[in-house]
Formats: sequence, structure tokens, C-alpha cells
Amino acid sequence: MGKFDVLNNPDEINKIDRSGMLAVIASMPEMLEEGLANRCVGALPSIKKFKQIVVCGMGGSAIAGDIVAGMVDVPLLVNRSYRLPAFVGKDTLVFALSYSGNTEETLSAVKEAEKKGAKIVCITSGGELKALAEKKQYPYFLVPDSFQPRAALPHLLGALLQGIRIDEGRAEAVSLLKKLRAEYKVDVPLRANPAKQLAKKVEGKIPVIFAVSGTTAAAGLRFKSQLSENGKMTSLLGLFPELDHNEIVSLSVLKRTEHDHMLIVLRDEDDTERIRKRIEITKSLLTKQLGGAYEIFAQGRSSLAKLLSLVYLTDFVSAYAAVNRQVDPTPVDIISRLKREMAR
Repeated sequence: MGKFDVLNNPDEINKIDRSGMLAVIASMPEMLEEGLANRCVGALPSIKKFKQIVVCGMGGSAIAGDIVAGMVDVPLLVNRSYRLPAFVGKDTLVFALSYSGNTEETLSAVKEAEKKGAKIVCITSGGELKALAEKKQYPYFLVPDSFQPRAALPHLLGALLQGIRIDEGRAEAVSLLKKLRAEYKVDVPLRANPAKQLAKKVEGKIPVIFAVSGTTAAAGLRFKSQLSENGKMTSLLGLFPELDHNEIVSLSVLKRTEHDHMLIVLRDEDDTERIRKRIEITKSLLTKQLGGAYEIFAQGRSSLAKLLSLVYLTDFVSAYAAVNRQVDPTPVDIISRLKREMAR
């Protein structure tokens, strides 16, 4: 079978996707529902008692924090580090997210949070983090343990939404994802499947992802990380308005005959007028160098639904991009090797 026929053949797709990543992505609505029905072991603290929230995590676990960051009334920082910011103290609520429960950066941050007197809530499938939560009597959410960490995002996100008590947009998000699945699933042919079409467009390219701080940034970061892990592809991420103060310069001097970049812009119709103007001007200035822009507009009304509409589409794109090159999206052997080396 020719390479360009793969995405039109569900049987061939499933042969390449041996570990079933596309099926897991397709199940995001149900996984999110389960996450939203999760119940905390122990008593959750009231958010009103704290001046700030810190979400500690790495990789797919941290993305949950990025998604909810703009949905709470108190400052929320996503901490991807062994160490915590100096401001963390008794008036800080710390959510520790580690799908495996053994993420060393997160475990280190939790121990520091305890020393600083912060209130700690854990979200995990087990491992050292679960054992620590039980020993120290931290409230914790236990999520299913049968997924790749990056694929467990709906469970982690659902639990975090529960922990922070964010209700807005839940039902809409689940309903919208179920609707979108009918467009993106494996048995929908290339000509009618937006996810497959974008996966074809990025073939042989280095995607340059533009998103907007405060609206689509979390989806942009997720897209970049999913292209790395699922797609086994290098991509770049820039955020408006910051990218117009630096990255635009390097992109403006590219010569189309000497590069293989492709611009993808994640849009939200609720972006401010000035941001929308920036996006349009930036596109016009880079059209010659990047050959135009592929735009993806968020769907839905609530912030949660809009972000997840982008995440869902681009998760599918990342897996289809791998399959299109006849690569199984699931294995991330080099991460496993790095963890083994770090454990020595």
C-alpha cells in the first residue's frame, strides 16, 4: 500500500497504531466524564482560604494546570521544577500531579511544600506520591493507571477541576468533544476529516505553532508536546503578543527554498481586538517566508470547552502524523531510557 493511502484505510491505521493511541484519544470525552466524577480521598480544603495556587507537575500532568490557570479567581502558577517559588507558604494551596506517582521533580516539590507549610492535594495513579499522601494524610485523587501519562490528561484534568471546584463549562466540554469525535475518528476518510488533513499538511514540515497568552496558550503547549511524543516531530511554539517582540525577526529572514517550516495559528474569537490585529499583521508579514498560515479556531462558549476543542483536534493530528509516516505513536523509549539512567 502506498504511503499516501494510509490515512484512508482504518485497518492499516490500526496496524501501525499497534498500541491503540488513537482509540485512547477518541475516548477523551468519557475519560473526562470519569475524571469529573472522581472523588477525593480525604477532605478538600476551601479555595477561599488561600492567596494562590501552585500546580506541580511535568509533561502531560502539568498541562492540566495550564488549562485551568485562567479559570480561577486567585493567582495560579504551574510549577515545572524540583524547587518551588519563594512565595509558597501557609497561604498557598499546592496540587501535586504525577500520573505515575514517581516523577522526581514533583516529589521534590511536594517535600519542599510541606516544609513551607503549604496545604497539599495529590492527584496520581499510585507510586510514591500515593504512598506519601496516605502517610501524611494529604487529600488525594486516585486516577486509573492503565494509560500513557500524556494520554491520561482527561483524568488528571477532571480531578484538578474537582479539586479547585471549577464547574463552568464541564457539561459543554464533554458534549462538544463527543460531537467532534464524529469528525476526527479513524473511520472518517481524509477528505472529510480535519485532523487527518492537517496531519497530511505537516508531513515533512516543522510546524511553527502560534498561540495567545491567556487564551490558547495551553493548547499550543499541548500541541507541541504531543507532536514530540506522539508524532515524533520537532515543532516550535510562539505566544502572542511576546513573539512579536523577538521570534518574528528570525522567521522574517527565512527563505522558503531553504526551510520546511509551516505556520499553524490557534485562534479564539474572544481574543482582544489588539491581539486579533496583531495576528493579522503578523500573518501578512510572514506570508512570503512561511507560505501562508493554517488557522484553527476554538469551538464552544466556555474557556474549558474552547481549550479542549483545540486539544482534542491536535491530539488526533499528532497521532495521525505518526501513522502517516508508518510510525506507532505510543512508544517513547528515550524517555524510559533517561529515567533508567537517572535512577542509577
